[in-house]
Amino acid sequence: MATAAPPPDPTGLPPAAGSLTEEATVQQQTSQHPANELGNYDELHRKARDIFPTCFEGAKLQVSHTLSIAQMNTGYRFGATYVGQKQVGPNEAYPILLGDTDASGNTSATLVHQFLDLYRLRLQGQIQKGKINGAQGTLERRSRLHTWGVTLANVDLLSESGIVVGSFLRRLTNKLDVGAELVYQYGKQIPGAQMSALSYAVRYTSPLWTAAATFGSSGAHLSYFHRQHDTLAFGVDFECNSNVGEAVTTIAYQADIPEEGVTMRASVDTNWNVAGVFEKKLGQQLPFTLAISGLFNHVKSSGKFGVGLIIG
Repeated sequence: MATAAPPPDPTGLPPAAGSLTEEATVQQQTSQHPANELGNYDELHRKARDIFPTCFEGAKLQVSHTLSIAQMNTGYRFGATYVGQKQVGPNEAYPILLGDTDASGNTSATLVHQFLDLYRLRLQGQIQKGKINGAQGTLERRSRLHTWGVTLANVDLLSESGIVVGSFLRRLTNKLDVGAELVYQYGKQIPGAQMSALSYAVRYTSPLWTAAATFGSSGAHLSYFHRQHDTLAFGVDFECNSNVGEAVTTIAYQADIPEEGVTMRASVDTNWNVAGVFEKKLGQQLPFTLAISGLFNHVKSSGKFGVGLIIG
């Protein structure tokens, strides 16, 4: 396991087709909480990354099912979403249950529930080729001034392996937040049978911009978000991993034309990837959105392009 700081996704769950849709839905449902705008440790850089384009390839029709037609990924997936009746905010209700499966029986599912007002539970799992491919559970306690969380990922009692993550985020002032995260991994495949990575974080928020940093012995992650106008925002993201000697900087923007129902997102990074997504609502009263996506790498002279129709 790479131990960049901030560490990579500790879940060990590989991305599945449709997982982006699940994650976006969960984030949309849980991103606004009236009593706590602090969020958790994993959300420190979300402000900047939310404006990055999410590219896809081929033709895509997204309703409650997804049909993808592309050179590397052709198939059909059926998905379902359930949102409960426990209202904890204007756009936030629990429990949230999401799942999707394909014709081969590969299935992924996510459950998010909030109880006792302060505690939030999140369970995720994937089954591929008839076997459990990954599983994780996260418990968080969220209050106005702090958030702590514990995650168990891919814990196997028989093989004595797994990942344990503990994090803490604290609000010092109305604009300044600090935190820390410890990732501990154990197993026979790990050199020395165990390893750990400790990272620290700081975030400063103003009415127009947000800057965040996470850093540790094996790397750093910096991000900056700036709201230039109600319809225009910029973001810069820098990540480096000293263990593998890699660093990437990404610059992105999002522009909205509300009266036309248009949203444009684009980005460029130091690996010479240029990406963009154009979305256009086809009618004020109709739930149809046209999406055009493009990603091109100028060094490898390779790219992927897609056209999608989103209903809902």
